[in-house]
This record gives sequence, structure tokens and C-alpha cells, in this order.
Amino acid sequence: MQAVAQKNITIGLMGQPNTGKSTLFNGLTGSRQHVGNWAGKTVEQKQGEFTYHNTTYKIVDLPGTYSLAANSEEELITRNYVYSSKSDAIVVMIDASQLERSMYLLSDFIGVRVPLVVVPTMIDVAEKNGKKIDYKKLEQRLGVPVVPIVATQKDGITRFLSRLETATRDKKYIGTDFITQKYRENFGADFDKVITALPKSGIGNYSSPWIAAKLFEGDDNIKTLVKEKSDGSSWKTVESILNSYSDGAIIGANCKYEWIDHVLANAVQVPPKKRQKKSGFDRIAIHPIWGKPLAIILVLLGFIVSIIVALIAKVITEVITTLAAQAGAALLAAGTAPFLVSLIVEALVPGLLMVMYMVAFVSGVSFVFGLMEDVGYMARVAYVFDNLMSKLGLHGKSVMPFLMSFGCTIGGVSGARVIDSSRQRLITIATSWAVPCAGTWGVVGLMSSLFFGVNAVWVIISLFAVAILHMKFTSWFFERGLPQQEGEAGLIMELPPYHKPNWKTIFTYVWSRIKGVASKALSVIMVVAIAIWLLSYTSTGNIENSAIYAVGKFLEPVGSIFGLSWQLVIAFIVAAMGKEAALGAIAVLFGAGTGVSSLAGTLVTSSVAINQTGFEAALLSAVQAPQALAFIFAFFFNVPCMAAVAASASESQSYKWTLKVAAYYFITALVLAGVVYWIALLIF
Repeated sequence: MQAVAQKNITIGLMGQPNTGKSTLFNGLTGSRQHVGNWAGKTVEQKQGEFTYHNTTYKIVDLPGTYSLAANSEEELITRNYVYSSKSDAIVVMIDASQLERSMYLLSDFIGVRVPLVVVPTMIDVAEKNGKKIDYKKLEQRLGVPVVPIVATQKDGITRFLSRLETATRDKKYIGTDFITQKYRENFGADFDKVITALPKSGIGNYSSPWIAAKLFEGDDNIKTLVKEKSDGSSWKTVESILNSYSDGAIIGANCKYEWIDHVLANAVQVPPKKRQKKSGFDRIAIHPIWGKPLAIILVLLGFIVSIIVALIAKVITEVITTLAAQAGAALLAAGTAPFLVSLIVEALVPGLLMVMYMVAFVSGVSFVFGLMEDVGYMARVAYVFDNLMSKLGLHGKSVMPFLMSFGCTIGGVSGARVIDSSRQRLITIATSWAVPCAGTWGVVGLMSSLFFGVNAVWVIISLFAVAILHMKFTSWFFERGLPQQEGEAGLIMELPPYHKPNWKTIFTYVWSRIKGVASKALSVIMVVAIAIWLLSYTSTGNIENSAIYAVGKFLEPVGSIFGLSWQLVIAFIVAAMGKEAALGAIAVLFGAGTGVSSLAGTLVTSSVAINQTGFEAALLSAVQAPQALAFIFAFFFNVPCMAAVAASASESQSYKWTLKVAAYYFITALVLAGVVYWIALLIF
């Protein structure tokens, strides 16, 4: 018997946010998925595989998008993918409980020559709301397969796969007659003139009517494409016609909504005189006043969950640190070379423990935010904080990462994942670095009280005042270098319904986050930990015999401009590795800390024995008040830690962009320190 040849099919998975796209993707691919990023982009790309009836399906999870308008990076990626003919079919997911809203994306496929399968989800929510939907009638009017499913139910997945198999063979598209007629009614003979000037066969997967519609809507990317593919005279004809219309986008949207009404007419029934009531919780959740404190309380509860997970990891790290120190002593007693023991105990082990702590925190944050997103609450947070965050040029959801950053910057960076727009996500990540984490206050509290006594409160107030200005400037600075997107921070007019959490989806999401972050954290943190060890290791324990001392003395003339002695310059550099470790590093640098032979050993602060009285006396004798104030500002606004850098690289999918953010914070921290220092010289 001859074996049946294995076939390979590629599927693009599309949908607006909160339509269950991730649930279906995870249900189909399971563990057979991997995450990367789109070429040259900071937008995440997820791919996976599954097998059905001797056919291997590669499924590409396209970025969540509301249309193919290409106003955002996500929309442009999705549309370019559709244009590229890389898929044998596109699966478009729509929310059955809110068909009018979610079908707008589907209306953008009218005239696109790509085989479609339409998958209504949330059908259980729609039924609960009393909606009755005739899916067969929808299929007849659309002309493409319509497969309603509850993504968590196995029988729905089986039915979907059967129809998908048929769709990739039959290759059906949505008809253009109705909407083309609507465009003709609004744009008259000009619409047909534009179509005539275009290539008869269209361009790629785009038909001439679809291209014409986008041209009238003012789509700049399509204008560029048509200009490249058309001869000069044809383009001049098209351009002269388009110049007569300034409201094409509004007219086009109205045409699409008329098409949606046409498709849904008599296909969707809602019980008469039945109005969906908001729950007591939802009335508070979207209340302009009470919605904010409710969100803050829930985020703080989520932060507590994350802290509990991180504290468990912290206890484990303390145990491992003690065991590592004992193992190091045993190795030394056995005659092992001291530099090798130091490398293991003071660089490799602390680096691995920092990665472990980071992964624990990320897992907690990912679980909490993933749960909030999955049940539909996250959109409420964006709604109530949209106006406040827009003053910083940010999305309403940005408040979540900022609140988490007060505990740990890693949490803030990881929490930015809930923001749909890649542009807003990047700006939020960059801005969240300016929020002081818990590890900041050890050094700030000690030095401000030591040098300024009761006036320390004014130092803290000034730090927060500058932090607010810093966040505003940071948002503006990084916003300039990213493509402008329309409507990315606007109010959410329709909120997704609440629904039960899909635990499998949530834990799959958490696991994928852990893998992605851990891989990048290992490479970043271990390299830096070893580099600090190499520069600061001495066999005698005297920092003045190390390479980093030479570096500090070399940089001291430059540091003096910003009010920093060589010790403070090195402390500033080492603090970028981890602010929690900065106190131990300062103690070693000023000769009041023992127990380590390398500054890398200060990553695990419990391994540094600090003579508190000698520490304070050394600081007061070697550092002047203006210098102390300059260092406090430099330390406060420095790079948070290498773990935050690694998390940012993971979230942004760009080492280049992350290094740009790190350089920005390093430089602005020094500039602020210099300004503060020279002003302080006039006061003290």
C-alpha cells in the first residue's frame, strides 16, 4: 500500500483583541509553538504547528488588530502578511457577543483575494445575553465558511479543523458587489474611473475595487504601492481624482457599517425590550471616580501575589547563597585556586540567582495580568485611566506597569505586555524605568538622612517632582523616534464582556513568558556579572589593586564635573547592575565592607559584612553634602538593574532599542546629578 504524501498548509490567524485568538492558537498548537519577532520590528511573532488528517498546518498568530487600515505597526504587519501570499488561508475571529464591532475587521477583507474562514467566538456569552444568531445565513451572505466555536471545547475544535480543511481546498472569498455599489453611490463615477486606471488584475492579493476603496480612504501605504505599480499617466489621473475628496475615510467607514448591517439583517435576533444590565462590579469598574481606586487596589493585590512568588524565590536564593559560600570555603580548603572560587561564588552563582529571582517575579506578574486580560477586566482599566495617561502621551493600560514598577521595575516592564499597541508598549517600558523601585530606597534613605537629617524629606519630595518631569520628557523623547499611529490612545467605546478565565491559556501564556525572559536574562546578566567580576577581582580584597579602580581614577576628572568622586563613579556604574546591591558596593569602596573579593559579590548583599558605624564615618569624611546630593540623583535616575534591561530586551524584542534606553537613562542621570551638584554648591 502506497503511503499518502504529507501535505503542508500555512494559516494566518487574525482577530481583534479579546476575541479568543490566543485561546484557539494555544489549543491548536499546544507546546509546538515558538516566539520571535517580525523581521526588523519590535512586534512579537508567534508560530506553531499541528497535524490533522496527514496534513501539517503551520499557524501564524498575527498581531491583534481592529482593521487593515495600517495606522499602526501591528496593522501594517498584518496587512503586509496578507499581501505577501504566505498563507493558504486566513482565519478571522469575530466576537459573537459584539458582532457589529468585531465584523469591522472582516469588512476590510472585501475584495482581498485570500481564502477566509470566519470563526465566531464567545458564542456562549452571546447566548447568555439572549442573542440568537443564524450562522448558516451569515455563511450564505459572506460566501465563506463560518464556524462558530467555543475555543475551550474539544468538539468545536474538531468541527473547525474539518471546515478549515475544506476551506483551504475550495478557496472562497467574500463577495464585493454590495459594498462596491455603496462606494459608487457615495463617490459616483470617480470610483469607477479610479478602478479603470488601476491594473485590471489588481495588485497581489488586492483586487482593483479594494485598492480603489483604500485610495479614497486616504491610505498612504496603498497610494505608495499604486504609484510604484502604475505608469505615470494612470497615477496622475488617480491623484487628480483623489485630491477632490478629504472625507473619504469617514465615507468608507459608513459604507462598511452599511455592509455589516446588510450581512446581519434578520440573522441576529435580540430579545425585545431586553437591555443588558451592568453588574454592580462593572458599574464601579468603569466609574470615572471609583474605577481608579478599584483598579489600583486590584493591581496592588496582584502585586502582592507577585511579591509572594518572588519572596519564595528570595528565600531559596538566600539558602543557595549560604550553601555557595560554604562550598567556596570548602573548595579553598581543598586547595582550589581563589580566583576560580571567586568566579563561581561571586559571579556565576549571584548571576544565576538574579535570573531566578527575575523569572519568579515575571511569572507572578504574567499570571496576574494574564488573568485580568483573559476575564475582560484589563480593558476597564484602560478606559478609566485613559484621560490621565494621555497627558503623558500614553495608553490607559500604562498605569498598570507604572504601579508595578514601584515594587520592581521588572514587574513594570513585564506588565507592559498587556498594551496592544507596540508603540505604546515601548514608550511605557522606557518611561517605567523612571519609577523608583523598592531597591532604590536603601541607598536614598541612608544617604539623605545621613547628610541632610530632617531636611531629607525635601530631598525625597524633589526626587519625586523631578521623576514626574522625567517621565513626561522620556515619553516625549522616545515617542519621536517611533512611527505615529492613529487612535492608539483613544477612549475604548465598547468594552469586552466578562467571561470565565481559561486557565490553560493563562498558564501557557505564563510559561511562554518565563521561557522568553529567562533566555534573554541569562545572556545579559551573566555577561555583565562576569565582566564586573573580571574588572573588580583582587586576590588581596583591596579594591585599589583592581582594574575597576584604575577605571574609576581615570574617570574621576569627568566624574568631578557631576560631583562624583572615583568611589561614587564606580558605585554609580555598579548600581546599574542592581540597585539592591549598591549599598554593599559602596561599603566595599569606602573600606567599610568585607567578605567579598570582587564587586560582583555585592550582587548578593547578605555576603557583604558592613561596619555600620565605620561606614557612616567614612562617608561623612570622604563625601561632601553637594556630592552626596548629586549621587542620590544619579543613583535614583540610573538604569534600574540588569534584570530590568534583560526584561526590556525580551518585551521589546530589540537589544538595539533597549541599549538606547539604557544609554539615555545613564546620560540623563549624570546630567541631573551635575545640575543638582552645581546648584547645591551655591547652597551648602
